Order: sequence, then structure tokens, then C-alpha cells
Amino acid sequence: MSLLILTGAGLAYGGLAAKSFAMDRHYADIVGRGAEPDPRHRLRCALAGWLALALSFMACICAMGWHIGPVLWCGLLTASAIVLTLGLQYAPRRALQAARLCALGAAAAGTLAMLIR
Repeated sequence: MSLLILTGAGLAYGGLAAKSFAMDRHYADIVGRGAEPDPRHRLRCALAGWLALALSFMACICAMGWHIGPVLWCGLLTASAIVLTLGLQYAPRRALQAARLCALGAAAAGTLAMLIR
């Protein structure tokens, strides 16, 4: 059960980060001032973000059921949003690195959780 919660947390952070990197301001913070993402990059990041958020929701439902899972998901989204907001304000490139690590960690934890069941 805790591996699925860890998966949900990693996917929530990664999904919110992907959606934020599709925005002009956060993209410029990472690449450099004056840079704007092209439409394909923007669409790819937005779709990846929505997919990660949906998978995070499913991981929370699998971990805690339909009664507690959505509440857990809202809590994970809130915690991820706070951490991401602070990261984007003070260290945007590290927030991108953290998003990549969270996505890899979520994939590893999800795979391990499926193998244990």
C-alpha cells in the first residue's frame, strides 16, 4: 500500500511539474529569459502532465479505495504543489531535475508494487 502512495506522490509532482513547464514563465526560468516553448513542446508537456495526474489518481484509488483515495489524492496534490511552487521560485532547474527523479521513482515504485501483489 505504501508503494502505491509513493507512486501517487511522485506522479502528482511530476504531472504538476510537466504542466508548469508548458507555461511561458517557467519555461523561460529554466531555458533562459526571452525563450518560449514551441507549440509541440507545450502540447507534449501538457499531455504528459494530465496523464501523470490521472495515473496518480488511479494509484491513490488502488492504494486506499474509493472512499479515501480521492482525499489522499487531493492531499498529495496539495503537498506536491507547495513543494513545486517553492522549487520553481528558488531553484527552477533543480525543480526540473526533481520532477525527472520523481517520475523515475514513481515508475520504479509502481512496478515494484505490481510485482509484489
